[in-house]
Amino acid sequence: MTRGPSKWALLALVFASMVVADQVTKYLAVERLTFAFERYGMAGAGARIEGFYRLHHLEGLAREPYVVWKPVWRMSYAENPGAAWGLFRNMPAGFRNGFFLAISLAAVAYILWYYRKVRPEQRWMQVALALVLSGAVGNFVDRVARGYVVDFVAWHWWNRPDIYWPTFNLADSCIVVGVAMLMLHPAEKRGEAPGGKKAAAPGGAA
Repeated sequence: MTRGPSKWALLALVFASMVVADQVTKYLAVERLTFAFERYGMAGAGARIEGFYRLHHLEGLAREPYVVWKPVWRMSYAENPGAAWGLFRNMPAGFRNGFFLAISLAAVAYILWYYRKVRPEQRWMQVALALVLSGAVGNFVDRVARGYVVDFVAWHWWNRPDIYWPTFNLADSCIVVGVAMLMLHPAEKRGEAPGGKKAAAPGGAA
């Protein structure tokens, strides 16, 4: 018998926590890595939250990157209208936005459909799928509100800013970690089949 929250309660907990954290960190990126709120005279919390979703295309108001750890890590405001690594960013805006919104909705529907099949004791897979779902929805919110995704984490090679990883955000991290967890699922290491039964050994032995 599985102890702890039900798989749906776990999904709701991880999903709510990660989506809220994703939006809060993107808000902080706009607040602290751009001059947008100052430029438009937004002083109160309510005005700034509204501006966070209403103001678009703020790269021209970006501040100098904030150095977290000089050799490898900076916080730098960026806007990505494409997919990971900026793929498809040169597609016509109307087609690109519709394409990514459709892909995001299809991904969310598939994850929820697959999650229904996960057994209550498969906590690892539940968390993995919840992370992927959270990341997909976090970036989906950006695309609906702005037509692009807000990125801010900039990593580069040791003291070599010209060798860098594409700027990303918390939603991207959720997707990467969730997919990595699915690839490293413990059931695969134990040789279990997807349905939870022991996979047949070579030669037909159980």
